Amino acid sequence: MQILKFIHDQINLDDNMLCCYDELPLWSSPFGVLLLNNIPLQKNSMIVDIGCGTGFPLLELAQRFGDSCKVFGIDPWEIAIDRANRKKEQYRIKNVEILKGRGEEMPFTNEYIDIVVSNLGINNFENPDKVITECFRVLKLRGKLIFTTNLLGQFDEFYSVFSDILYDLKLEGCINNLNNHIKKRHTSEDIKALMSRNNLTVKKIVRDNYVMRFADGSSFFNHYFIKLAFLQEWKEIIKEDYWDEVFSNLEIRLNKIANKNGEVVFDVPMAYIECEK
Repeated sequence: MQILKFIHDQINLDDNMLCCYDELPLWSSPFGVLLLNNIPLQKNSMIVDIGCGTGFPLLELAQRFGDSCKVFGIDPWEIAIDRANRKKEQYRIKNVEILKGRGEEMPFTNEYIDIVVSNLGINNFENPDKVITECFRVLKLRGKLIFTTNLLGQFDEFYSVFSDILYDLKLEGCINNLNNHIKKRHTSEDIKALMSRNNLTVKKIVRDNYVMRFADGSSFFNHYFIKLAFLQEWKEIIKEDYWDEVFSNLEIRLNKIANKNGEVVFDVPMAYIECEK
């Protein structure tokens, strides 16, 4: 390794850099920081980040692990890959290769990878068991699968209000839909069972929590990420004929809570999970 090779390498915050400077997406950053704070930094490792998106924490991992390691990113979203590659070039990161693909079918031979990483990806896999099986295949003996996930309990404060409104409007049939939606989130025991049936052993779990705070219910529902990631699934809980009534009541009820408490606050419990083959 060449010592002090960085000393004359100046990074300018020019137009090119400004187009790339978004490596901390708000939703994924708390989970990514939890991962970065706990992942073992093993030199001379082959690492793959499945569901790498636009490059976080992929590019951060590559820099923190250093040049002795090779880090692959895999994602099916071509536009995201293009953006991640642009960041890679702009940040001058040499030990990253980004591939179009899915966690269910990785382009690696058996026992090729030391560490598989996924920041929040497990929530979005259509078939988690298939992905975990594929991780087992590509991992070396004693290799690690490391991921972060949000846990059962996310937005409990919101779902409590949602349930009350469905009850008040005598939409009891929708309450079962709501409960099924809530149960999609994992518990620690769910995760241990998923790993066990795919021949991986959970070695470490680190739990944490962060909060999303909003001035009122209106600001909550109009936040771009709430609309992008959650609103459609919430709408599917009830029939379209009731959307206006239910969501107007939800917004009004949350606004009343905000008027009383000064804000609305929603918990997001999260976990770092470290597994071994």
